[in-house]
Parts: sequence; C-alpha cells; structure tokens
Amino acid sequence: MKNGHAETNGHAQAQDSLRHLDLRLPPLPQTLSRILKVLHASEVPTAEDVAEVIRRDPAVLSCILQHINSAYYGLRRSVTDIERAVHMMGPKTAVGTVVSLCLLEIDELMEGPAEPCVRSLLRHSEATAFLTRYLLNEGIPREQEPTETGCSTSTDGFTEGLLHDFGKLVLIYNYPKKAVSLYESRIFEDYLAERDPRTLEQLVFGYDHTQAGGYAASEMNFPQELIDVIRHHHNLDEADGRTNAMQTLRAVGAANRSTKAMGSAFAGVHPTDIKLDWETCTDHPVWGNVSEELKDEDDSRSASLAEDLSTKRRDIVFFSKFFAGRDVVGETHTIP
Repeated sequence: MKNGHAETNGHAQAQDSLRHLDLRLPPLPQTLSRILKVLHASEVPTAEDVAEVIRRDPAVLSCILQHINSAYYGLRRSVTDIERAVHMMGPKTAVGTVVSLCLLEIDELMEGPAEPCVRSLLRHSEATAFLTRYLLNEGIPREQEPTETGCSTSTDGFTEGLLHDFGKLVLIYNYPKKAVSLYESRIFEDYLAERDPRTLEQLVFGYDHTQAGGYAASEMNFPQELIDVIRHHHNLDEADGRTNAMQTLRAVGAANRSTKAMGSAFAGVHPTDIKLDWETCTDHPVWGNVSEELKDEDDSRSASLAEDLSTKRRDIVFFSKFFAGRDVVGETHTIP
C-alpha cells in the first residue's frame, strides 16, 4: 500500500510540474473521446464495448469493416458484423484503429500549412504502433500469457505506440507556423546551433513534445499508462518505478527508434536529420531494457533483430496501405 501511495504521489508531482503550460487542447472527435473512456474504464476492453462505440460513427464503422475485409487479413469470407470484426482484430487493436481514424478527423490539424507535417507524423505513429504491438506480442518474451480471446491481459501497445508523439500534434495545433518552420522547413537551423530535437522544441515553443503531450493527455483525462508513455518515451529512467507501463514504455521506445531507421517514409518529423542504420538502432540501450530475457544474449542478437525488423518494414508498408487507406510516399506495394 505504501508503494502505491508513493507511485500516486509521483504521478501527481509530475503532472503538477506541467500545470503552468499555456496550451490549448485540440478538439477531439466525439468518437475518440468515447473510445478513450472505454480504454480508461478497463485495461482489457470488451469487444462489445468497443463495437458499441464504433456503431455510433458510420464513417469509422465503414473504415473498420473495409480494413478487416482487406487483403491485409486475407479472409475467405467477408465480415459484416462489427462485433465479430472487433473480436478478430482484438479489442485493444480495434481501439487503436479507431484512435488513428479519429486523428485524421481533427480538421484544424489536417487543413492548412501544417497538413504535410501532420500526415508525416501520423505515418510514423502508425508504424510505431505496429512495431510496438509486434514487440509485445511476438518479438519479445511475454510477461503474461494470452487469454482465451488471444489477447494478453495487459495492453498490446498499439494505442500507446500510436499516441506516443501526441505532444507534437498539440504543438502543431497551438503553433502551426512555428511547427512548420521547425519540423518541415527547418528555418531555425539557420541561426540556432542546437541540434538536439527536444532542446530545439524547448527553445522554439518553451517546452518539448513530451511535456506538451503529457500536459494535454492529463487534462483530457487519458488513461494514466497512456500519459506515462506520452511523457516518458524518450526518458525511460524518469518513469522507472512510477508506472505500471514499463514494458510497454520500453517497447514504444524501441519501436520509435526502429521506425526512424526505416527511412523518410516512416521517420516522422524531425528538427534535425537523424541518421540511423539497423545496427546502430538495435545496439541502442533501450533494447537492453525491453525484456530481461534479451539482456545476456550473444552478439548475434543485433544482427538477427535488425534483419527481423527490416522484414517488418515491408509489412508496415502493406499495413499502411489498407489500414490508413493511403499509399506510403515513394514505396512500392508489391509484397513478395
């Protein structure tokens, strides 16, 4: 009980430290607010609860059914019942799918000069979500056994991976011109010697995207574990011992770095050029923390992991085409 009290105090102190931020909260579509309430109410949302939210939004309903019936799943028969579709996807993955679709509906972000930035960021977020789910369910040893429905009793990481850079959306919403200048045009590089991405955000906006995202997510009453991922995916040490989401947080950190190694199509927005290759990526300390079982393996770990993740890049291209309903710039969709 004492540890729980300390953890609660830690969360409260972290959130209080962000109270001074002067940020407008982006207007979330009603469906996004509803699906996050479902996620907030239970760590393991039921297919019935998720399907009920989807039924109330015809556009999302149509996209989910189109997705489940796409070549990505390769079903022999079409699925027309949304509850069955949610069961097949897994309720937590379905929640993440709804979140992604809703982010595309934030009109004030998707219209105007910042639109290319937002679309690039969403492609990166979708790829990070895909990889996070893979790492937690296939790529690393499980800490918990799956339930009868095939889903683990903890998060599958999809929604956390999808919203890890939520703070960048908040910054773009509040400061669209500055954001375009920093993330896309890179105008500030002409007269700022600083090259660390988050330090540059601090100089330009007054706070970086993890602070902005943590503040907005807290004010919007996101689930605590989701807030922790948004706030600490770049600084895992600060969250250690204060969150129940450490395995997910570590997987998001690893997936985020891996996605950036996949090239410009999935790298998202960067104030500076980040040059990563697979060896550098998989040798990063975050990989040593993904799971205790990965720590003491031989030197072949990085090479095999790099090869595995490189293969996943092909899957993400395929996934993006059907999941998001759009092509990835500069990519071919011929999947061998």
